Amino acid sequence: MTERLAELEEIHSVVIQNPKEVPSEARKRFWKIVRQIKRNPRPDEQEVIKASEIRNVLFEANRGRTYPLGPVVLLETILGLLALWGYIWTLGTPLDWSGILAWDLSNWMSFGLRFLFVFAVIAFFYPIGRIIAGKWARINLEGMCRDQYYEPTVKIDYVSFLKAPASKRRWFFFFAGFWTVITSLWLWIVGMFLAWDYTALIPAIILVIFEGAVVLSGNPSSARGEMGHYNREKKIEHVWKKNLKKLEGTG
Repeated sequence: MTERLAELEEIHSVVIQNPKEVPSEARKRFWKIVRQIKRNPRPDEQEVIKASEIRNVLFEANRGRTYPLGPVVLLETILGLLALWGYIWTLGTPLDWSGILAWDLSNWMSFGLRFLFVFAVIAFFYPIGRIIAGKWARINLEGMCRDQYYEPTVKIDYVSFLKAPASKRRWFFFFAGFWTVITSLWLWIVGMFLAWDYTALIPAIILVIFEGAVVLSGNPSSARGEMGHYNREKKIEHVWKKNLKKLEGTG
């Protein structure tokens, strides 16, 4: 048993006693070890499994139940398609974008309804981004749960996540975040094709500005969404690559 695995066993014994009230010191020790595992191009199998067990206990205590991925994604896809139909339906009410400064209340209400449907499509189709990224990165997904803001998100299988190369972990989060921009842009294309509508371009611009600002800031906070995770994994990747060179040099 490695020294790190022994420490993980100790942390696990603390966590399972009361998962909802784990001492902050134990949490800090755990996530420090997780970062160490991530920096290792050839992580120890037992350490990965034990770290995943601890993370799952903490995750369930903080986020609650995880629901089967297939049925929930199917439901969200159906709701997303209904929202898409709603957006297309609202395009039947003309909006003169060249005269936006002269819009009356009914025009703004029509725009608001369009924007609401666009936002719904982006939200309901969000999990698809993680699914596509997971397939590419070979990071498995366990199911649907809520995030820290009580919004639906996709739970990552931590064993496959910790085993994945650092670059794939990084780009997994980048694509999952950028997927919202992609969704907005194809909605904009649909709107332009059907009614010369710019509604979906607005969230696309907002998302590009926000996500771009997060990436440029380098802020690794999870509060910054997928791009915050991207920044964190990018920093870890630098050390991961150095460690890989050392291993290849001694191999």
